[in-house]
Amino acid sequence: MAIVFLDSGIIGLITSPRKQGQALACEQWMLGLLARGVNIVSSEICDYEVRRNLILEANLSNKVDSLGNLDELDELITFLPITKAALRTAAQLWAEARLNGMPTADNLTLDADVIICAQWRLISAQYPGQLCIIATTNIKHISRFAIAEEWQNIRM
Repeated sequence: MAIVFLDSGIIGLITSPRKQGQALACEQWMLGLLARGVNIVSSEICDYEVRRNLILEANLSNKVDSLGNLDELDELITFLPITKAALRTAAQLWAEARLNGMPTADNLTLDADVIICAQWRLISAQYPGQLCIIATTNIKHISRFAIAEEWQNIRM
């Protein structure tokens, strides 16, 4: 069985209240994977990144549709907790990126991408021999540390 790890960009598309175009296609893609038995996970850091923006948007426009969509997504996929092991792995990745002159974010930011990649590495190690891939809209940063592909290119 394959594991598809959704990053924040994908979570944002899937929870969009405007189910048309790319957002609708992404939701249908995810539901198709689930129907075929693909294990879909994400990170609590992705929930945080998407949720903070949805709360801000809801307060600015008096809309809460997307927050409900994000809450409902929690019933379909697993959001992995951020463990000490994941943070230690992320710290290593963050430092390596800077030592190699290839940071994925400003030095003062949390850099959620390395946390996502660290969680991917841990889950990949937990299930050796299974395909584990990050579905993303930002392949440039993620693919430095993990197997990643734009969501439209992941077919199972």
